[in-house]
Amino acid sequence: MSVTQIWSVLALKKVKTRGGGITTLVEIAAIAKARGQLVVPHGSSVYSHHAVITFTNTPFSEYLMTSPDCASVRPQFDPALIGEPVPVNGRITKETLDKPGFGVELNRECGLERPYTH
Repeated sequence: MSVTQIWSVLALKKVKTRGGGITTLVEIAAIAKARGQLVVPHGSSVYSHHAVITFTNTPFSEYLMTSPDCASVRPQFDPALIGEPVPVNGRITKETLDKPGFGVELNRECGLERPYTH
């Protein structure tokens, strides 16, 4: 995607985890704000919630439904992370995010292992 195409994009996919991280997300939000554009990151998670709650040009944050029935809300990275915030009545508040770092820790009891040895 060229820089000129970014101006008209309202939702950018995978920016925070695959396209430069939170730093790039903040930069894109600033560029969009300067041009009067909204930014709604696709697939927001604990990592982007901390950034977008501070943006004045982000009217909402996407939350992926990862429960098997798609009717109940559960943490997106469950069971890998402990303490991950989930929306209550459709909202995640700044009080919920007010924890050191991103407010999550690795669940060392969930049996994670690297699938590759190379």
